[in-house]
Amino acid sequence: MNITFPEGNPVYQVIHFWRPDGQEVSVNIYSLDVFYQYNVRICINYGSQLGASVVLLVFLLLLTHSDKRGSFVFVFNGLALTFNTLRLLFETIHFSTPFEKIYPYFSGDYSSVGPRAYAISILGTVFETMLVMCIMASLVVQVQVVCKTLRRRYRRPLLALSVLVALVPIGFRIGWMVINCMAIMALESTGPWVWLQSALNIVITAAICFFCAIFVAKLGHAITQRRRLGVRDFGPMKIIFVCGCQTMTIPALFSIIQYFSHVPELADNVLTLVTLSLPLSSIWAGAALENAQRMETPRSPRNLWRALAFNMSRSMPTNRSRTEMTTTGYTGQTLCYTDQQISKPSQDSEMPLAISVEHDISVDSVRHSGKGKSLV
Repeated sequence: MNITFPEGNPVYQVIHFWRPDGQEVSVNIYSLDVFYQYNVRICINYGSQLGASVVLLVFLLLLTHSDKRGSFVFVFNGLALTFNTLRLLFETIHFSTPFEKIYPYFSGDYSSVGPRAYAISILGTVFETMLVMCIMASLVVQVQVVCKTLRRRYRRPLLALSVLVALVPIGFRIGWMVINCMAIMALESTGPWVWLQSALNIVITAAICFFCAIFVAKLGHAITQRRRLGVRDFGPMKIIFVCGCQTMTIPALFSIIQYFSHVPELADNVLTLVTLSLPLSSIWAGAALENAQRMETPRSPRNLWRALAFNMSRSMPTNRSRTEMTTTGYTGQTLCYTDQQISKPSQDSEMPLAISVEHDISVDSVRHSGKGKSLV
């Protein structure tokens, strides 16, 4: 008996089943293979992202000192990891709901889908929107902290521009969330709104590149200046620079490749990569700063981000000789000329002292004389 298959391949033979109203539904085996392969691949991708998010969230909570847990950077990074974990959890559970069974998917009959499945799908969309908000807020805060040493005339416009750039993807994401939730409840396709999803990916990629370009440019300039001063070991500054390059390049690369490759898993990795990169820089820099602090006399804890913004001069020792600092390996953390005094000046010396201050701050100098001290 000769049997003919569609397109000459048995994987394209058709399977027939019926809806409750008697309508026939025809599906070929190849479509079933594609359906299951996609579900398996996307669940593996979600599972790997979920594990990485949980591990990094635990590390962030354990390795961050209690005095830094009240900072905005820690709060936004911790919330971003939490929302990303919840998002991936609900999106993974979604593939175990009746939405992803063969009969409802191919027949369009979702009468067997209960309210629990609808709630899981909607929660995944809502947590993704909250994740985008936390990512943008964290980028705004970190860029402003890194650019804290800029003059006020440049810092304030930069803050306004950063907030504006962050609000654009947040607005697009909220709009897509509303449309997606309405489509889930109405059991409709989001095909007519594909342009909005594409625009959302574009604005998120542009925002990431904008923030991280400022971030890397400012720190690269600071590193160049420190190299000119003869400081070779940059400590936390170099770490933040490397993580900034990673935060900008890798997610943007994944976001661009998705337009040239038919791999649905690439687009979902962008937000997770940014979420994982932001806390990594603070954890790594904090560890490097702790190693430097062990070489000093015990003192009160300092704020990590103020240290990265060149505000460590008040807590650095000024009465140690250059030879002693070199011997203990402390020279790598020197931030200004006042930290490299050869010897402590005497009280009767008239030699002016060079000090490093932040812009837009007035300083009163005190000159010691033989009879007393005068205020200039």
